[in-house]
Amino acid sequence: MKALVVIALAFSATICSAAEVLTLAALPPTRLRFGSVTFYSENDKYFAGTDHNYTNGFKLSFLSTDLQSLTEDPVPHAIQDIALTLGRLVPPGHDYKLGLSLGQSLYTPTDTTATTYLPNDRPYAAWLYAGATFQVYQAPRGFASGWRAIAQLDAIEVTVGLVGPSALGRQVQNDFHDLIGADHANGWSNQIHNEPGLNLGYERKYRVATNHARDGWGADLIPHFGVSLGNVFTYANAGGEIRAGWRLPADFGTNLIRPSGDSNSRRRPDWSLFGFASFDGRLVARDLTLDGNSFRASPHIGRQAWVGDLLGGLAFGTRHWQLSYSQAVRSREFRGQPKASVFGSISATFFY
Repeated sequence: MKALVVIALAFSATICSAAEVLTLAALPPTRLRFGSVTFYSENDKYFAGTDHNYTNGFKLSFLSTDLQSLTEDPVPHAIQDIALTLGRLVPPGHDYKLGLSLGQSLYTPTDTTATTYLPNDRPYAAWLYAGATFQVYQAPRGFASGWRAIAQLDAIEVTVGLVGPSALGRQVQNDFHDLIGADHANGWSNQIHNEPGLNLGYERKYRVATNHARDGWGADLIPHFGVSLGNVFTYANAGGEIRAGWRLPADFGTNLIRPSGDSNSRRRPDWSLFGFASFDGRLVARDLTLDGNSFRASPHIGRQAWVGDLLGGLAFGTRHWQLSYSQAVRSREFRGQPKASVFGSISATFFY
């Protein structure tokens, strides 16, 4: 019920502003001057009603617009110096952007009433992190057979954080349960121990779109592949997204919370409405939330080597806002897991 209320409020606000947005449809798109701020909320109660496995995640991210443009705009000299320094690492003719993020992910077993350690179920774990991302964008050039040429985005992200009691998983989950009148998760005393985390991620995305995808009805295809290395998550991944609708934004898709998942474009349509579906598959070599601590005995369970996410959803955007909702299915992550996980993802982005 909580999930229905949250989603209804978000989309009701969007619908209420639609009349004002439609009056701006004849005006040209405006260029972003500084960038975007996005808040993600993922929870397995959104249209699923469960409270286990990957049970909750949030992420707040900031992503600049093209930093090269900041060397021309009236912004502080310190920011211009950063833009110029990073620009020396980028091939001529490419845009480049910088992102910062803060987030937390919570994981619990199926039985959250038990106070004892459950060796045959997922261990309690929390991952609290901050990240810095550097993106390089290559614009499409030319047209071909009704489709635009391929655009390309490369993203490198460094993430640092903590797993364990210091990641505040127990406090966040149980304090929130107090607010909504839900039962506590009783087994947090058996969670994975404190361990600092460091991860380096790289991902490349391509985008090919129909000729009128930006100014009318159209579609685009966004394949991706990448790798993550670190003591928290080590995997190789690949997948893709397809979008279809009215005035698709010239970004690189609507993603779940994951490294290098954010993107924006320098120009926004007056308004856009589209549906999307995507898949991401991972070959996992390490997952600290399942494998346990790196250098000491801790709760753990055997992980699955292959994990996949399948999701679909809707998004509505204006010049300065975009709201999206998607429902995700994640395949079994550990041996003995009875079935796949289901959770919802809400994202709200402000462009400025």
